[in-house]
Amino acid sequence: MPISKSLLSKKLDFLNEQIRKIEDMEFSEENFIEKVDTHDLVVFRIQQAVESCIDIATHIIAGMDVSQKETAKDAFRFLGEKGIINQELSARMGQAADFRNRVVHGYNDFDFKLLFKDYKGDLKDLRQFGTAILKYLESL
Repeated sequence: MPISKSLLSKKLDFLNEQIRKIEDMEFSEENFIEKVDTHDLVVFRIQQAVESCIDIATHIIAGMDVSQKETAKDAFRFLGEKGIINQELSARMGQAADFRNRVVHGYNDFDFKLLFKDYKGDLKDLRQFGTAILKYLESL
């Protein structure tokens, strides 16, 4: 199956939309930690953004003449090995996939103080991933 630039563009748009929605939210650390609706919404939007990145990674891999990867973490590692994203980002995206798994499978033992400290860096990683994929698409 060839790589579909239009499909990946739609996934990138969705990724950027989720990031923007989180960035547009206004809350203090106290509000984030104490308000279930606030941290649930941020967690959901991050999960949706990570899902989009996983979809992008698996679509790119499906378009190559290689075997599918067992896990999302493996897919991000593969993109790093191929130079589509850098190795450091590959590792961080693997952690994002772990986060997504914890959310999806109900392992909601989050330290919301730590999540508050980290979420802006997570958004930066997601943006960096989107930028790298866009650059990759331009090279096709």
